[in-house]
Amino acid sequence: MAAKADLHIHTTYSDGKKSPLEVLNLAASKGLKAISFTDHDTVKGYLKGVEVLKSEQLPIELISGAEFTASFKDKDIHLLGYYFDPYHKELSEYLTACSVQRRRRMKSMIEWLNNNNVNVNFQEVLAISKQATLARPHLARLLVEKNYVANQQEAFQRYLVVAHEETRQPYFLDASSLIALVRRAGGAIVLAHPGKLFTQPELEEIRMLGIDGIECIHPSHTYQQHNYFVRWAQKYLLLQTGGSDYHGHLDFGYTPIGTVTTSYNNVIKMKTMIQQRRALIPNN
Repeated sequence: MAAKADLHIHTTYSDGKKSPLEVLNLAASKGLKAISFTDHDTVKGYLKGVEVLKSEQLPIELISGAEFTASFKDKDIHLLGYYFDPYHKELSEYLTACSVQRRRRMKSMIEWLNNNNVNVNFQEVLAISKQATLARPHLARLLVEKNYVANQQEAFQRYLVVAHEETRQPYFLDASSLIALVRRAGGAIVLAHPGKLFTQPELEEIRMLGIDGIECIHPSHTYQQHNYFVRWAQKYLLLQTGGSDYHGHLDFGYTPIGTVTTSYNNVIKMKTMIQQRRALIPNN
C-alpha cells in the first residue's frame, strides 16, 4: 500500500478535541506515515507532539505546521504553513500578538452576544478552551452547553457568523506579508481548502503572492473541485497537499483521520523544494 499523509489536523491547542498524544496514537493506528498539526495561529500543538514522540517513539513523522489566518480583499483566508522553524523569532512574536488579539476579539463577540440576550462570559469560554488558541468553535460549544442552540452548526448560523462580522478587527497580517514571513521562517505555504471561496481571478492573485501549493484534497471539496485544483496545481507547478481537517468530534464537520489523505510522495516533493530553497540561502 502506498504511504499516506494527513497534513491538516487540529488538536486541543486550537479547536480540536483530541490531545497531541491521542492524535498521534490514532494516526499511527491508521498506518499514516506522516501528519502535521495545523492548529490555528499557534505551534504549541506541534511542540507538544515533538515532546510526546521523544517518549512514545511512534512510527510516524510529525511535520511542523500551522493554519494561519491572513487578510485578503477584506476577508479572512487560511494558509497552511509547513516545515518552518517553530522557534523563529519574528514568527513567534507575531503568533504571540495574534493570541492577544484573539482574546480581545473573543471579548468583543461575547459583548455582542450579551447585547443580543445571550448570557455568556469570558471565563466560561476559557474553561472550555483551556490552553488552546481562542476561536469561535469554543464559543459555539459554550452555546450548546448552555442550551442556546442544539449544536455548533446552529450556533454559527444563529449567532457567530453575524457576531464575527460585527466585531471584525483587522489584526491578522495580509496574505502577502504572511507568506513572506513563513518563507523567512524556512517554511512552505499552501492555500487551505479553497473550495468555492475564491473566484478564478482571486486564485490567480493569491498564486502571484507566492504560495508554494494548494490543498487539493479536503473533505469539503467535491470530486469536480478536487480535479480542478489538481490541474491548476500542475499547470503552475505548485505543491499538492491534502488532509482530513480533523477536529476529533462529531459535531460540525467531523472527518476521521485516515479517510482523507494525500500521497506521501507530496510530502517528499515539499521536502525537496524546501531543501533546494535553503541551499540557495548564503551561510544556511
